[in-house]
Amino acid sequence: MPPSLLRLAAIGLLLLLNSPSFAGLREDGAVCDAKNSQPDLVIPACTRLIAANPRGRDLAITYYNRALAWHNKGDLEKAKADYDQSIAANPSFAPSYGQRAKVFLQNQDYDRALSDFDRAIQLKPAGPFSAGWFNNRAELFVATGDYDRALADYGRSIELDPNSWYAYVNRALVYDFSGKDRLAALHCQDALKVAPRASGPYYCRAVVEISAGDIDNAARDVDRAIAIQDGQPEFYSLRGLTLASKGELDQAMRDYDHATQLNAQGALNYARRGLADEKKGDLDTARTDFRHALDVIGLDQLDRTQGQRVAREGLQRLDKVAATDKSVSADHGAAKPAAPALAAAVPIAPVGASPKSATTERRVALVVGNSKYRSVPVLPNPGQDAAAIAETLRATGFQDVRLVTDATRDSLVEALKSFANAADGADWAVIYYAGHGMEMAGENYLVPVDAKLATDRDVPYEAVALTQVMGATEGARKLHLVILDACRDNPFANQIKRTVASRSIGRGLAQVEPDSGTLVVYAAKHGQVALDGDGGHSPFVTALIKRMQTPRIEIRKLFDLVRDDVMAATDRRQQPFSYGSVPGSEDFYFVGASQNAAK
Repeated sequence: MPPSLLRLAAIGLLLLLNSPSFAGLREDGAVCDAKNSQPDLVIPACTRLIAANPRGRDLAITYYNRALAWHNKGDLEKAKADYDQSIAANPSFAPSYGQRAKVFLQNQDYDRALSDFDRAIQLKPAGPFSAGWFNNRAELFVATGDYDRALADYGRSIELDPNSWYAYVNRALVYDFSGKDRLAALHCQDALKVAPRASGPYYCRAVVEISAGDIDNAARDVDRAIAIQDGQPEFYSLRGLTLASKGELDQAMRDYDHATQLNAQGALNYARRGLADEKKGDLDTARTDFRHALDVIGLDQLDRTQGQRVAREGLQRLDKVAATDKSVSADHGAAKPAAPALAAAVPIAPVGASPKSATTERRVALVVGNSKYRSVPVLPNPGQDAAAIAETLRATGFQDVRLVTDATRDSLVEALKSFANAADGADWAVIYYAGHGMEMAGENYLVPVDAKLATDRDVPYEAVALTQVMGATEGARKLHLVILDACRDNPFANQIKRTVASRSIGRGLAQVEPDSGTLVVYAAKHGQVALDGDGGHSPFVTALIKRMQTPRIEIRKLFDLVRDDVMAATDRRQQPFSYGSVPGSEDFYFVGASQNAAK
């Protein structure tokens, strides 16, 4: 090239590099890639880069960075969409699988979360990223009650990153909940050795001390954690718990309020504040705080599961107080509420059965609660009913309980497929469903939350046939049980356009004739509507939880008693009904005599 042309090319390149558009993209790249940047700056910068798609720029990383920003803002739907785009751009980019798994975990979509964690670890089995994924996958196992696998994954996280004090802390919390106080205390000490100037290990030790009833030392340790790292909502919440445990409720409230200001999505903090409200006698405010704990969607899985458990127990307790008030107010005045167990609300998820209550049989369950329908009004009870049923099944010894809430058709089908594999070779396979159901042309369907059902032709494609649900239990060796709390007044029935005039569409579920060995239980028999009730749970779920936890009730009699309880609670307006049968060669108990003795 002649010298003049070389000079012209150099001048052109210089002009390009200093042009406003190129300089802007370079600045956007720095903002999009920067760690700890504000999401409101990262999102538009990454968006401009995606639109420009400059040569040499890794699109997978750009989508990933924008996804992280959406994730930090709490917009899980947009975060997932960008993680999807990142994976589409580079199917081998492990961090997007690891982060998308966190979205699934936060949405309690445990099957997809586990699949993504497994894929991330497979692609990148070693290093700090993998240490984090093992730690997060352990959270999933804690949430599903599989403590042995949780402890193993925390151990693997520590092996990959021995300086990860947070893995020591999390493992200590699992040991603490499992009643292994010595191991919990040792892991907190290990965390202190690794990071003596970090706040988390002192928080860890405070939790263990609260469990041991050592409130004074716990208060000192949590004060030290706050002194090291101020601004952490969980520290103020825990200090509030120590103050409330000593009866200093006003000071505790200040800490709970401050924790809420720092993190409005802390379920456990709302639940603890509700306990303090209750102890002060402010029952209306307590009920509001407990409901907040059930509604928030926080990033911390352990915090959310523990907070929801405490909140549900609180609401049930308040409901009992209200019922007692009604019965005694005419003669004796209002009843006083029982003092809540403040010190019991430590930050570890009490999900699953105690090791003492485990059975020798393998029992698996899929629990689905559909509340947030997109095309018809939201249902108030199914989500919390399903969560309560899942906890009850774990408490009665089920080793594998999968909780799915607000399932779309795709996620419900995937959950059924995965559960069918888990049911193969199990002794018991149980499915509980709460949400909308309907009958069309003699076939029963469960209705996912994303169903529109504009015409009758849409039903087989947008809903899930009951026969498919029953089929997911058939691999179990002894008991196949399907419980349907889906006989509600179905709003879809009024809006569906008939393309075939003779095609019948029912408002509830039609009666079924399952194969021998399968029991299908309806919350209300054919032609009736299941009631939501006035309490925290429907009359059917209230009765079911009570009877499932009562020792030595054979399953056939159990559902007879549930029927009687519901009919009494609803003035005979609702009658649960059972179809099919269980094998007559043996008796089936949710809680047997030996389990009861061990508790």
